[in-house]
Amino acid sequence: MNFISDIDKKDISDISKIQSELLRETVAYLCKNSPFYREKIKAPPDIKSIEDIKKLPITAKEELQKDNWAFLCVEKDRLAEIVATTGITGSHVFIGLTKKDLDRLAENEKRCFSYADVTPQDLFLLSVTMDNLFIAGMAYYSGLQRLGAAVVRIGPHSPKKQIELIQTLHPTGIVAVPSFLTAVYKQAEKDGVQLEKSSLKKAVLIGESVRNPDFSSNTLGKMVEKFNTIECFSTYGITEAQLAFCECRHHKGLHSHPDLVYAEILDDAGNAVKDGEVGELVVTTLQMEGMPLLRYRTGDITFKITDRCDCGRASARLGPVIGRKAQKLKVKGTTVYPKAIENALLEVEGVENYVIEAYTGDDQADHIIVKIGAHNGNAALENAICENIRAKVRFTPNIQIMLPQEIEKIQYAGGRRKPMTFVDRRQKNSV
Repeated sequence: MNFISDIDKKDISDISKIQSELLRETVAYLCKNSPFYREKIKAPPDIKSIEDIKKLPITAKEELQKDNWAFLCVEKDRLAEIVATTGITGSHVFIGLTKKDLDRLAENEKRCFSYADVTPQDLFLLSVTMDNLFIAGMAYYSGLQRLGAAVVRIGPHSPKKQIELIQTLHPTGIVAVPSFLTAVYKQAEKDGVQLEKSSLKKAVLIGESVRNPDFSSNTLGKMVEKFNTIECFSTYGITEAQLAFCECRHHKGLHSHPDLVYAEILDDAGNAVKDGEVGELVVTTLQMEGMPLLRYRTGDITFKITDRCDCGRASARLGPVIGRKAQKLKVKGTTVYPKAIENALLEVEGVENYVIEAYTGDDQADHIIVKIGAHNGNAALENAICENIRAKVRFTPNIQIMLPQEIEKIQYAGGRRKPMTFVDRRQKNSV
């Protein structure tokens, strides 16, 4: 593989030339080695530049789930790792990685950490899992190792254990899910530990968005940034594409890696939107060997920025993920994504956990029920929840207060690996 570590410092025209060549190589490789794409692209178009990507077909997640192993471009005995993500129906979608793919993944994550000004002198707590078919923990571990930084693989252990290691080993950084980091903060406050005076200086955040579309911190972001001595860097990863986008010190978008991925933002008709306009993120993997993907619909709604960042990098950046395309809600003339409701809930004291459920109403509009987990449910809490949601999204859903353990049963129904905070019970034709 030909990694170009300084590619995002090159001129846009040079980046375009490199991506054009990598796209031609990817299409030729897929048409030769992928059973799925050999069938899908029977007459490969002439690819003269990266702009010709629109001539190529789009790949849906349903296709990857239905014909999972038809995407594999190598013999299975050449695979070094198999990981998984959750498919449309909740079952696993497997991704096979070769040694070269693992090398590509490590390079991707090394760049992410370098954008966050991480150096070989840093010591990081890795507070995310490395097992159960997840790739994130291993990816960040590989990136830190490639950069030369030291790692403490604690995983998502109890907040008390995290605090103990912070006090004992004096790490300078932490990789964590934002909501888990807030739990560590709360435990520290309860125990009288002043984390703002600890050795921690950086937090690389995964799995949840902490920015608003204008790049200000959303509710969750404000919670994890409560100690201004710890700088937070947001990331966005795609298991199927084996890569992540990441912030630099200017926090004005998630940088891509032009020699590893090409990102498009498309409207519902599959047409490219203008820079800054919202649409669905569609990615094409570059320099991937095991299971490359061509114009893969991620289902995530965001926007793209192509002007040069203040950090000097010319690579395209993504805005924060606004929501999932399939989760768009229409209530009383208002279009909203569950994340907006979640941001409102996170601001209310006493809300321990929650599940947002969407149903099809009598008028074909969406009917929303928000189930709240609280130890002390009362009218005052319900009123506070209703007022905050109404202020954020201009409507008031039905509120049901339950015990936190009852909410957990819903969140982890069917043996889910991650808590499910949105349940879509709408008729399929109502979305």
